[in-house]
Amino acid sequence: MNGFGSRPVFGAVVRLADYYPVAEGVEPSVDRLREKVEQGYSIVVYPEGTRSPQAEIKRFHKGAFFIAEKLGLDVLPVLIHGTAYTMTKGDFLLKDGFITVKYLPRIKAEDSKWGDAYPERKKTISRYFREEYELLRSERENPRYFRELLYYNYLYKGPILEWYLRVKIRLEKNYEQFHRLVPMQGRIMDIGCGYGFMSYMLHFLAKGRQITGIDYDEDKIETANHAYLKGDSLNFVCADIASYDFGKQDAFIISDVLHYLLPEEQEALIKKCITNLTDNGVLIIRDGDADLKERQKGTALTEFFSTKALKFNKTERPLSFVSSTRIHEIVAANGASIEQIDNTRYTSNVIFVIKKLPVLSYA
Repeated sequence: MNGFGSRPVFGAVVRLADYYPVAEGVEPSVDRLREKVEQGYSIVVYPEGTRSPQAEIKRFHKGAFFIAEKLGLDVLPVLIHGTAYTMTKGDFLLKDGFITVKYLPRIKAEDSKWGDAYPERKKTISRYFREEYELLRSERENPRYFRELLYYNYLYKGPILEWYLRVKIRLEKNYEQFHRLVPMQGRIMDIGCGYGFMSYMLHFLAKGRQITGIDYDEDKIETANHAYLKGDSLNFVCADIASYDFGKQDAFIISDVLHYLLPEEQEALIKKCITNLTDNGVLIIRDGDADLKERQKGTALTEFFSTKALKFNKTERPLSFVSSTRIHEIVAANGASIEQIDNTRYTSNVIFVIKKLPVLSYA
């Protein structure tokens, strides 16, 4: 069953394959389909009737369930994930990516728990499809799945930037760590977002995230704002973080930014973020820990290439790496808790997970 009969390319293919058109409805096709079933054929129906431009299941039509009832057939649900990206509706190009086909348990024709008639079965089975599809999405749509999409987002913005993105996302392990630490929904601010690599990845992974990226480099913000996958839930601002009004946020991210600030500016920024956190919010800081003196040499080397050799990051003053001891002191003085994650071997980069302490009230 298909709706491609009038398409110039797909239409010719499906007519040669002896597909049954549904333009005139499914009722006239029942007798012809019964003959095919008696010959041993199975019937494949796309119950949405058309493809969605987004990776979302659209409303189911009655045809599949009407045919199953009239012919006394079982329903074998099949989920297809990944074609919304690799074969985007309206796009003539096939893109590199992953496609998953998953078969769900067979629904027997006589199983009354799905409903006694096809209108009710349409509702219960379509709900079941959506629930199982969301489970499949949560399983498959991990940072590695969206890596290729991030590459395409910065295509044709210059070979050096494309090369830098590929190196950066490999070093960051597809931003997996930040994805696990940041809430799946809510207001999130990426301070020192640069070209917006991480902001876009966090957006791809959870559409409920409202992300604002801030950077003082106007060229980087211009690039981030003009990527073709930018939507309403992404916003990039060129601003001075010292004077910009953060507003209340469910999460702040300060990744490899603090060492560009003077010590007093570092303290002011951490305090400002903690103050603007919602009650259940989280502040994620990653930076070189000056207490780790041997590993700090590796961090200093990477920053030399970033600021001096390749000049991806601008700075007009010496870098000032803060110690974990000092960060713990600042956090404690501002009524928050802190957890430290150290999972690097060759650099001093440490992640600090900071949360507000609950305010105790006494009756």
